[in-house]
Amino acid sequence: MDKFRSKKQEDKTLLDRNVRGIGIALCLLALLLSLSGCGSLKDDTLLIANAVITEIDTEKQTITVKDDVDESTLGEGCLTECSSIPMVYCDFATQKVTKISFEDLQVNDKVIMCIRSSEMENFRSGGNEENTLKVEQLQLYTQRPAEWVSAVQRCIEALRSSRRA
Repeated sequence: MDKFRSKKQEDKTLLDRNVRGIGIALCLLALLLSLSGCGSLKDDTLLIANAVITEIDTEKQTITVKDDVDESTLGEGCLTECSSIPMVYCDFATQKVTKISFEDLQVNDKVIMCIRSSEMENFRSGGNEENTLKVEQLQLYTQRPAEWVSAVQRCIEALRSSRRA
């Protein structure tokens, strides 16, 4: 009987070790898979570049910008396609943010552009032939008179109400 209990205890201990070993192996496998998955993700952060508009092409809805005074990010002739990016204006006096359209931009306006780091790497390496930079968002930095902001807001309201009708 003692041999039987001893054998049963030994089998249980062996089974416990095997189950524990399999559990540890599965945990290590899961950890390895999750770490290898993380290694393939790009660190695609948003970068901010200050620029000045040098040309506007209303037909293609593109702007050409150059670096602002203390910048060296974009160079002298960087083309940006603006037909599908969100554009905003922040009135520094009131802290009010207003959506603007392409037509509100003017040559010599200062703008702040949000750009993905992967897009900036592609641009710097010459990955796109047209010297075009894809921007996530554009903010008009040049301050406008209060009347201009009011007029833009009225136009936006009129556009919204005409879409509802």
